[in-house]
Parts: sequence; C-alpha cells; structure tokens
Amino acid sequence: MTSDVPVSGLLCRQLFDRDSFTYTYLLIDTATSEGALIDPVMEQYDRDLQYIEELGIELLYVIETHAHADHITSAGILRQNTGAKIVFSKAAGIDAIDIALEDGDELKLGNYTIKALATPGHTSGCMSYYIDGRVFTGDTLLIRGCGRTDFQQGDAQMLYDNVSNKLFTLPDDTLVYPAHDYKGRTCSSIGEEKRWNPRLGGEQSASDFIETMNNLNLDMPKKINEAVPANVSVGVDYNPRRYVYDDFSMSDLHSSWRQLGANEVIVDNRRAVEFSEGHVPGSINIPLGSESIHVEQLKAYDKVYMYCRSGRRAQTALTNLSLIGLNNLVCVSHTGMPNWIAAGYPIEL
Repeated sequence: MTSDVPVSGLLCRQLFDRDSFTYTYLLIDTATSEGALIDPVMEQYDRDLQYIEELGIELLYVIETHAHADHITSAGILRQNTGAKIVFSKAAGIDAIDIALEDGDELKLGNYTIKALATPGHTSGCMSYYIDGRVFTGDTLLIRGCGRTDFQQGDAQMLYDNVSNKLFTLPDDTLVYPAHDYKGRTCSSIGEEKRWNPRLGGEQSASDFIETMNNLNLDMPKKINEAVPANVSVGVDYNPRRYVYDDFSMSDLHSSWRQLGANEVIVDNRRAVEFSEGHVPGSINIPLGSESIHVEQLKAYDKVYMYCRSGRRAQTALTNLSLIGLNNLVCVSHTGMPNWIAAGYPIEL
C-alpha cells in the first residue's frame, strides 16, 4: 500500500511491509529530486530501489529511527547501490554509519530541513525526525499507543518525558507518521495523540504510564535475536553465528549446576518478583533490560549460564551482552524455570 501527500513540493510516500507491519517513508523534494528513505526493510529492497530509479531520485540519506527488533534494515545495501549516507542517532552507538545525529541537529533535503529530535525510551537510541509539518516518530509514538520499554535499554520514564516535552510541544496539526501500525491506520496528528492516546494523552501521569509499561508482559519480538545484531551492522557484513548459541536445556543446566566452578555463574533474567518466588539455587537475578549495568561483573567469570521462564528473555539478554563484547555466555533456549520445577530439581526462595 502507498499514500502520497504532496505539500509545497515535498512528497511523502508511505510504504508498508506486511510481515513486520513496518512503514517505510520516501521523502522527495520535487523541485530538486533529492530524497531520503526512513526505516527501510530488507525484504522490500527491490520495491524501494524501483521507486528511487523510476522517479529519478537522488537518494541522499537512509535514515533509521532506531535499531529495530522486528526486521532487518536494507540501509547497508541501499548505501552500496545509491551512495546514500546512513543516518542514526549518535546514542545508538552504531559504528557502520555515516552521520550520527544529536538532538537538534539538522539535515538539508533540497529546499527543506529535517530536524532530529532525540526521543529515547523505547530504546536508548531512538530518534524522531521533523520536516515541514510532519514528524516521523519510529516506535516512540504510535497511533494511539507507543513502543514497549523492556529491552534495548528502554526506559518508561524517559519515553514519557520525551513524548511530553518534545513531541507533544509540536503544533497540534503536525502529522504523525509512526514506524508501525497493526490496525491499518496510516497517519495521526500531535493534537489527536495528545487527546486520544490511551497511554500518553489526556491526563495520564508519568506514574500511570510507568505502571502500565512495567506490566505489559509481552513476548519478545520473534526476530529480535536476528534483527538487532544485523541492524547494528546496517544489514550487511552480518555473521549470524556470532550471536547464535547452541540450545542448553534446564537438564543440562542442572548437570552443570551440580559441578559449578568458582569462575562460573548462573543468571536468572526474570523480573525480581519472579526470582523471589523461586529460582535455581545460587543464581543471581539480572532482569532483562538491566544487563548492561552488570557487564563488568559478568566479565569476571569464565562462563555465564542464563535462563528465564521460557528462554526468550535469556536469549535476548545474551544478544544484548554479545553486542557489547561478552563472549563467555551460555544461554538456556526455549526452556526455563517451569521445566526446572517440573523435573523436581531443588529450588531456592
């Protein structure tokens, strides 16, 4: 699906990927034929390149709102084939890019200016982009919703503050274009979201929002362990084996637990309340989302075993730690504490 909304010579073409429900945006100054592509999807590379070629666009930028967890970007291959520069938030900490933006930085696009608005909270590296009455909000602000805050250094308070103090201070008639929508909605406005967004609009307080976000209990995105490392490599030169570890069952963990060495540790990636209800004896609690502050602690061990309830959070924590250089990790995949309990193994409270 596509929609074209030309305003004063600026064309915005909205494109959709059905598998990940991702919107990609092609911005074109029709006077200069200079363009930018926001949040492209690898599987839609041929489609996007066809538009660029057929419309005679000089693609200046491939812009990412954040390192996505549900699809792999085509930014790298687009750079190789068009010469466009890859743009990310500096806070995302991605080396393989051309332009690292900070809050308030600007990019020229023909006769227009794209202004960067740092809006971390969904992830620590989220950036929104404002141009000529439109704001491209990534997962920070969705239509009648927002992105989750429980992985990639997400922070509910930070998301609330950035939406309230940056996005909601834009003019009410500013058009809102998110990175995803799961109900077929294509566009909103700042005024609408301030009034009708059930999480962030109306009279919702920061404490109400934080409580809501902390109790979503969502499954991890199905592609997170493939997508995040790939997107850190901007979709190219990605070696998936670097981030894939052999399955390690709770039965295997029990065998290792019985012979645990002094330089080995077991990590429980569940929430503190889950940990307090019963855990593998001797394990330490590092809830998913807090693993980055324990890097130095974990580096001290020769081997780190990780588990949670189903394996999803442990695998995600492992991916996050691998990205920042830890290579002493073993993950318990697709099994977890219920399997330990069902097997009759000892439990510590």
